[in-house]
Amino acid sequence: MDLIEVLQQLFQNGYEGLKPTDLAFGTVQTVSPLSVMIEGTMQPLPEAALVQTIGVVKREYTGTTSDGASFTVVLNPGLAVGDKVVMMRCAAGQRYVLLSKVY
Repeated sequence: MDLIEVLQQLFQNGYEGLKPTDLAFGTVQTVSPLSVMIEGTMQPLPEAALVQTIGVVKREYTGTTSDGASFTVVLNPGLAVGDKVVMMRCAAGQRYVLLSKVY
């Protein structure tokens, strides 16, 4: 094996070890504080390692009708214990971006 082949092999092995991003699936274990268990792991991810997107954050709109009655519309119910989620793993597994619930 010549030097170039050795360097290519080292680069490939190093790059695969970093895995800049990857998809992961998990289950919400707790909501407050948020924790998610990744399939095939022993410990849930703590809230500090999770980044929530607008697709998983609870959102409501409260308004008033023309006759003065108030109403609330739930745009997104947010996460609940047991929800399945799809995440993007970043920073070599140090952070996970919660993309969406999986139905």
